[in-house]
Formats: sequence, C-alpha cells, structure tokens
Amino acid sequence: MALEIRTITESELHLVTELSAKIWPIAYKEIITQAQIKYMLSTMYSQEALEQNLSDGHTFLIAERDHNPVGYAGYQTHFPQLEFSKLHKLYVLPETQFTGIGGALFREVVSASKKEHCNHLILQVNKINPALQFYHKNGMYIHEEAVFDIGNGFVMDDYIMRLDW
Repeated sequence: MALEIRTITESELHLVTELSAKIWPIAYKEIITQAQIKYMLSTMYSQEALEQNLSDGHTFLIAERDHNPVGYAGYQTHFPQLEFSKLHKLYVLPETQFTGIGGALFREVVSASKKEHCNHLILQVNKINPALQFYHKNGMYIHEEAVFDIGNGFVMDDYIMRLDW
C-alpha cells in the first residue's frame, strides 16, 4: 500500500472538492453546524474558489494510496510575509486517520516551505478541533486567537498556530 504525495494542477482540483465532500461532514459534525459546513464547502471548495486559490499562489498536494486519493493539503509560501508559509488546508479521509498520511502531507508542506526559504509555518484551526493534538504533536504552538467573519452569519473561532525552524 504505497503512499504517493504529488502536486496537482488545475485539471485535478476536482479531487480536492470530492475529498472535501466526504471529509467535512464527518470531521466537523461536532464542531460547527451542518449549515455552516455546507456554506463553507460551497464557498471554499468549489472549482472556482480552488482555481482562485491557485491564481493566488496556493499549491495543492494530493495523497494517494494505491492510486486512490485519500487526503490533500493546500499551502502558500511567502504568505502573509516573505519568511512565512501558510497551511490553508490539510485533510485525510476519516478511515485513513492515524495511518501517517496527515503527517506525510504535513512534512511535505514543511519541506517545500524550507526550500522556498521560509522560516515559519502558520495555520488556523478551530479552537475545539481534535486536529489540535495532531498539530501540537508536529511541533506547532498556539501563537494567537482570532475570530473571522466568513459571511452568511458564520464565523470561524480559531487558534493561529505556528511552527518555527
């Protein structure tokens, strides 16, 4: 069961949308409402939104096990400042959690960030998301707290986490 992580192009962005539709309703069912999940999927994971992410400099990685997509990551180097990278997205199918796929994606983002001469990685994560443990385990720490208005009456109540090297 070989794991391959590769960068995808615009023609494969549908893989991110398809995986998100499978992952988000399960991953966030105890954290945010189904209405907010639906809203965020439609605004952040549509083909148009992902194409805009690419135009804005995001890189998308797909993790495949035996040629089947099982997870993805999206990140941006030199954001918000030259020495930073931002991990915007990192998700794996629920049935593949705790198998090393998320860690492999995370390490790939860190490696790519270092190659671009970034010294820090940041991300936003919901304050009650169990993924906090994953990020702590991978060396990240809580840098600050923030609440973001994402429209339609919804907010994201997040920690901004950081990894320095």
